[in-house]
Amino acid sequence: MRKTNLLVRFVLIVAILISLVLSYLIWTNNQRYERKSDTESTVTTALITNQQALSQVFLPTEVVKVDQKGNQQLVYNHKENLVLEIRKLMANWSYRSSHRSTKRYADLMALNGSVQLIYADQLSTQLFGEVAKQDSLKSATTDHAFDRIIFNLTGDLDHVYFLDDRTQSVWESRVSKADADPVATLINKCDFKVKVTQETLSGQPRLFFSDSVKLQPYSYLINRRNETTYISALMSSDNNANVESRESGGQTVYYGGGSYHNQLIVDHRSDQLEFVDNSRTTIPESLNRLQESGFTMLNSIGNPLTDIRYYDADNTKKTIAFRSFVEGFPIFQQSDFGAVKITFSRSGSHIKFSSRVLQVPVPAANGQVTLPATATILQKLIAAGYRKGEIQDLVVGYQWITDQEEADIVDLKPTYYAKINDRWQTYQTWINDKTQTEATN
Repeated sequence: MRKTNLLVRFVLIVAILISLVLSYLIWTNNQRYERKSDTESTVTTALITNQQALSQVFLPTEVVKVDQKGNQQLVYNHKENLVLEIRKLMANWSYRSSHRSTKRYADLMALNGSVQLIYADQLSTQLFGEVAKQDSLKSATTDHAFDRIIFNLTGDLDHVYFLDDRTQSVWESRVSKADADPVATLINKCDFKVKVTQETLSGQPRLFFSDSVKLQPYSYLINRRNETTYISALMSSDNNANVESRESGGQTVYYGGGSYHNQLIVDHRSDQLEFVDNSRTTIPESLNRLQESGFTMLNSIGNPLTDIRYYDADNTKKTIAFRSFVEGFPIFQQSDFGAVKITFSRSGSHIKFSSRVLQVPVPAANGQVTLPATATILQKLIAAGYRKGEIQDLVVGYQWITDQEEADIVDLKPTYYAKINDRWQTYQTWINDKTQTEATN
């Protein structure tokens, strides 16, 4: 009997030990799994946030509807982000890889019953595939540059066309699961519709307002972000643990990194900053890589990206620029270069940006501003002495004007901006410059 009790006790002890060991293994494995899940969740959230920002920054800046008679309208909705909503619908379509189209560029530009999604400058079809979540375009072996997307709003929607305004080349992608009706519904709900034509400047089509147009000025409370925010975002790695600074006039220059290869130059008079990273000497080889790398550096600054849009890129000079937008129009004079300008070179990368960030809209002091038809402004520039061939672009934009009574408020006034000699100025400034030059001579 005693032997039996001893045996039972021994078996129980072994069973308890086995149970404890198994419990320990389960408990520790769960901890590992939970830690892994937390890490994966953080990484996934960051990737989703990054993807959303990428999709917002690389949006078309204009939507043009062409009716059945060939009349064109620039459309916009003040109540919702039209281009973002259209692109969300397009992301549900299934695209095949793009190839050279037999359609003529001129025919598509005048295609009745169509919509045109126009970018501020050339975009990569591979990057479009990334933001539209279309692997067939994102992973295509060949990449194409395009300025606008055109597709039918009536009849069967089975093709999407990518047009390059510089070369007048056309690529097409066959699509399935595509429905134009929701896109047409979004466009019909727009509360801003103005008649436009597309006229040629510097060999490329530009939107011209056919008649005078009324636009609302805006005022915003701005936030001047502290330079320590940018030091933390751009110079906070282990190599930059020791950051030194030097004052020179109205500027402060911060040095960091091994052999102080990083510099952050802060101009307190203009709220403009430049970050120089002499260790980043890799040059993006393609337009796609230029745009992806540019976005990565834009994102690294840490400024809000809600109203920032891709505005232009030069794959030869390896530069890319982004601008702030308000109600569908670009903002000028926020700085000397827009919101952000990035340059890549063998000697390092340069990011120029402004610490002035639009924050909260406040009531504007004035009512609507009436702007003349675009052709009227073009004729004024020509009459002032500029040749049409030297006018690279002519757009409606908002002039950034610091409020004279309150430095933390900026007034955004609609006007025309012309690009001449790669510089953007108001059309009136160009006319005044020409008048002063002739008076001097």
